[in-house]
Amino acid sequence: MASVEEVKVSVAASVDGAQRAVAGIQQVSGQLDQALALLRLTAMGSFHPAAATAIANLEQARSRLDEATALTMAAMDSANTFRSLI
Repeated sequence: MASVEEVKVSVAASVDGAQRAVAGIQQVSGQLDQALALLRLTAMGSFHPAAATAIANLEQARSRLDEATALTMAAMDSANTFRSLI
């Protein structure tokens, strides 16, 4: 069985990994923002359903990345609370 200190170290490592994941998500979010801006600019004035679908899908992907970031940060807060209580 792991000692309390070993558990704390393991939780801290998990939080560090989650922080790296958030940084990666934020980088991908920025790339999606750029792609979305370019597609909007390119499709401006076009009323083709495929362009509208592409924009809607990118917006949804961006929204889900925001949700993933929020959930990961909440998990990190909870893990840090757990670590401080043990």
